Amino acid sequence: MNSYKMTINHDIQGLFKIILKGNSYPSFNYGPIFSLFRDICIIIYESNKVLKKDGAITDNLSLINNITEIRHKVKTNQGMKNKDIFHNLLEGHRSIFGNDIDNIGFYIDGQVLASSTLFPSFVFAGTPLQNFSDKENFMSIVTKIGKITSEINQIINESILLTSNPLLPPQQESYILKDVWDQRFFTKEVTYNVFITRLLLIQNELTTCVWLKHHLDYDSPDLNLDKYILLRLISIKLHETMRNLLDIKQRFKEYWNSLENMDFTIDFYKNTIEDEVKTLRDMLHYNNDGVNFFDYLQQKIKGDSRYSDILIDTMFDNFIYTIRESISNKIDIHSYDSMSDTEKISRRIQSLAQNNVQY
Repeated sequence: MNSYKMTINHDIQGLFKIILKGNSYPSFNYGPIFSLFRDICIIIYESNKVLKKDGAITDNLSLINNITEIRHKVKTNQGMKNKDIFHNLLEGHRSIFGNDIDNIGFYIDGQVLASSTLFPSFVFAGTPLQNFSDKENFMSIVTKIGKITSEINQIINESILLTSNPLLPPQQESYILKDVWDQRFFTKEVTYNVFITRLLLIQNELTTCVWLKHHLDYDSPDLNLDKYILLRLISIKLHETMRNLLDIKQRFKEYWNSLENMDFTIDFYKNTIEDEVKTLRDMLHYNNDGVNFFDYLQQKIKGDSRYSDILIDTMFDNFIYTIRESISNKIDIHSYDSMSDTEKISRRIQSLAQNNVQY
C-alpha cells in the first residue's frame, strides 16, 4: 500500500510553502520558524524510516543523525531529566548571549507573551544549529534540508491533489522584543525554574498554531492544502501540549494552581476531542501497511463535510487560545525590567575587566 506517499508529499509541500514564504514575515522569525523547522525534521525522519522499510531507499537520507536529534524535540516533556535539561539549556543560552546582561529574548504579540529564545536553544541543542543566532549557518542548513525534501519528492513521485493558496498578508508588522537577564527572570528554586521553562516551550508551540491560523488561507468549503497542513500541524502540537500539561500537573503540584482555568480546560479536552486529536497525532508516523493522515482526513470529510472546520475551530476556541493566555498571564513578562543601556555598558565593562584580570 503506497498511500503513505500521498501523505508525505502533501506534508512536505504544505510545510515547505510556509517556511519559504513565511520567511519574509517579521513575526515568523521570532518563534514559528523554529517550531516548523523541527516539524520538517519530523517529516524527514519518518519518511526515512518508512521508505527504508518499503525498500524505496537502502541508505539513510543525508544529515539523518542531526535530523533525528531535532525530531525528538517534538516532546518538551523529558521526564526525570527535566532539571539536567534546564541546566544545560541555560548554560547553552549563556554561551551564546552571555551571562552578565539581558540574555533571554521574549517576544510579545499585543499584550500576550508569544515566544522566547529559549525554545530554539532547546530544539537545536547538540546539533550544528546550536548557535541559532548565526543566520548564515542556519540558512545553510535550511538549504540542505530543502534539498533532502526534494530528494524525497523525487523518490515518492506523487502529485498534489489539493489546491494551494498564497499566504495571507501579515496582520501586524512584528512582535515586540523584550530582553531580560536570566538572573532576574529565574529564581533560586530550580523546580520552579523548570516549571516556568516548560511553560515557555509550550507557549512557542501555541504561538506557532496561532501564526498558522492567521496566515494560511484555509477558510474554504473544500479541503485545500492550507486547511490540510493547518490541521496536520495543530493536531500534533495540541496533543503534545496537553500531554505536557498533564505531566506538569503531576510533577509540579505546588505551582499548578497558579495557572488559570487549567483543570477545567484539561477535563473538557478529555471529555471532547482528546481521542480524535491523539488519532491524528499518531499519524505523524507514516504507515506503509495501513491508513495515513491524508486518507483518514478524506474519509472523515466524506462522512461529514464540516469535520475539519469544526475540529479546527474547537481546538483554537476552547484550547489553544485559552492555554496561551493562561500561560502568558502566569509568566507576566511585563512585570520584569529590562536593563537600561547605561546598566548594560557598565556590566559589560566590569565583565571585560574581570576577564582581563583573570587572564
